[in-house]
Amino acid sequence: MPIRPDLGLRARLALILAPCMILLLLAAAAAQYLLAVRPLERQLDRSLADVAIALADRMGVSEAGDVSFNLSDEAAELLDADALDDNWFTAFNEQFQPIAGEPDLHWPAANIPRGEPFFFNTIVDGVPVRAVAVKTRCGVLECGVINASTLNKRTELVEAVQLSALIPVVLAGIVSMALVWTGLGSGLKPLVRLSDEVSRRSPRELSPVRVDDVPGEVQPLVEAVNRLMEQLAESGAAQQKFLATAAHQLRTPLAGLQSRIELAQLETADPEARARLGGIHESAVRAARLAVQLLSLARVEPGASMADERVELDLARLATELVDEWVPRAIARNIDLGFELEAAPVRGSPLLLRELMVNLLHNALEYTQAGGHVTLRSGCLAGEAFIEVEDNGPGIPPSLRAAALERFVRLPGTVGTGSGLGLAIVHEIAGAHQARLALLDAPGGQGLLVRVSFSGLVGQA
Repeated sequence: MPIRPDLGLRARLALILAPCMILLLLAAAAAQYLLAVRPLERQLDRSLADVAIALADRMGVSEAGDVSFNLSDEAAELLDADALDDNWFTAFNEQFQPIAGEPDLHWPAANIPRGEPFFFNTIVDGVPVRAVAVKTRCGVLECGVINASTLNKRTELVEAVQLSALIPVVLAGIVSMALVWTGLGSGLKPLVRLSDEVSRRSPRELSPVRVDDVPGEVQPLVEAVNRLMEQLAESGAAQQKFLATAAHQLRTPLAGLQSRIELAQLETADPEARARLGGIHESAVRAARLAVQLLSLARVEPGASMADERVELDLARLATELVDEWVPRAIARNIDLGFELEAAPVRGSPLLLRELMVNLLHNALEYTQAGGHVTLRSGCLAGEAFIEVEDNGPGIPPSLRAAALERFVRLPGTVGTGSGLGLAIVHEIAGAHQARLALLDAPGGQGLLVRVSFSGLVGQA
């Protein structure tokens, strides 16, 4: 019977060992049964033969020269004094014809040596019996006696032996299976710890798995996994390097292009040309913004090393650095941009967390109508540091919020010049910091509230 593929390793090993243990225990039970029953049956046969020999001593020859059998009434009553079994005897003459006792007992056809008990099974009054025939000398002649008994006592004793053999086997089987199950669990603990270690890792953690506590049989697998992780790290690093280089190389010519367009706008007096240059300038700005976003994605992709960038920082202090850059942009769009900042200590990458805030502010300003308001907040709530941006723009319907976190996804009916990467970058950066990203309805009933919560506070036990 094949083992189900969805079973765990512990259950698989138990199913493999269980049949072997059951067969071993059954063999032990059979051996115990045979070793106990055989001597018991021999003892019962010996008792049956002792009575037959005693009866044979009652055989003799009468004065007329005939074979006779002399048994007192008291002795006959003693033969029937068994509470469990019925007992019969038959005395046979020299022609082995019955002369006394039970007439349904017949002398066996086998050649029986004189003085040696011969055991056999037969039927008396339709009941199975165990019988013994003893041939003896009656004068110069040979005669014999058969003693027979029903099997009640024998069956009862055999059943008692079977039960006494079965109970220890069952108990031994239960205890053995429990010990095997416990032993397998203890032996598989290193594998469980290995599984927990791998399952707890994020896609960005590609460091080698420890092999100091792994069984020798599993070490080749762990080494293969470590080689795969090394290859993934190298591949991710190469991809990250390519994206970073490409984004960086794009930023320089795009910045130069913006400057040339702005200079051309200043030098021309033609309104139509100014409008066309304005459109080109807007496209260049979008391309530069896209290059910056691609660079941010490259930094947070699996394979990008962040170990040296993580430091203890305050989200409020990091947010204050954005005031001078983003307040003028908000004023230019006629949007009220506010900062409500309270201390929010975390551990992370200042560069990536700043990019997270920049993308949140950019999205909020991009999709909020003129005359609206945007608020950037930081603080601590329920033992967690958080950063959030609230606006009173069109918001995102709950059914589309999961899709809004995908890369290059722009929701139907969306206005603005975004590329569909802003929330995707926020989502990736939050995941890299083991933080939770939530898209919520704004408290005022209109707009969107984007909150990033960081587990635990730096400096707290």
